[in-house]
Amino acid sequence: MSPARHDILVACATATATAPHTHLLSAEELRQARGYAPHRADEFTAGRTLLRWALERALGRWTRTCRIGSTDRGKPVLVDLPGTGISVSHSQGTIAVAVAAGRAVGIDVQVPVPPTQGLLRRCCSPAQQRELAALPAERQAVAVARRWAIHEACAKVTGTTPINLPAPHPGALLADGGSRRGLRWRVLHPLRGVAVCVAYDRPQNPATLALALLAPHRAPAPRPHPPEDGPTSP
Repeated sequence: MSPARHDILVACATATATAPHTHLLSAEELRQARGYAPHRADEFTAGRTLLRWALERALGRWTRTCRIGSTDRGKPVLVDLPGTGISVSHSQGTIAVAVAAGRAVGIDVQVPVPPTQGLLRRCCSPAQQRELAALPAERQAVAVARRWAIHEACAKVTGTTPINLPAPHPGALLADGGSRRGLRWRVLHPLRGVAVCVAYDRPQNPATLALALLAPHRAPAPRPHPPEDGPTSP
């Protein structure tokens, strides 16, 4: 197996864009989807299809036969390649996945919705809430979605749940990256009006990040995303 050209690949798509690629799913995944209620089956199929698509681009065609399992907390894992981290997120028909060579990883996508006071308390510090109040009304939902995506992505790295995390992540409300408690996170901008955050462990080791968009009826190759930590040595 040839090494990946990047440490972390993030791929995003709509559920519609994944439909032509369901042939990538294994027989077990198709059987599993049939056991879900229709909405959950569609969500599972779209997410797993995009994950298979990303795995093939990050690591090679051999991953089509790689088994995907989950921990007792529902965190997806590569059974045949446990040293590679994977993560999947859905939000109202938008899907994001991450594949990380040699790292634990978490991904979260959030389509903005009007924020509630309970959500603000859980994902925004008092200082960030003051920043939020100064933003135009049309930008506030997107800003809160960013903060919640950060919270969720970091939780997914370790397999915990956001409600059990400590206080909201510090820093500027619209910060695009940061570090906390042995993790590094970065907000990405692949789709207008949608918040996407990727988080990963081992922040002391430089990481190279690539971003790929799966568009309907075509499968573009990953394009480089400006790395936060700089390139990784071969």
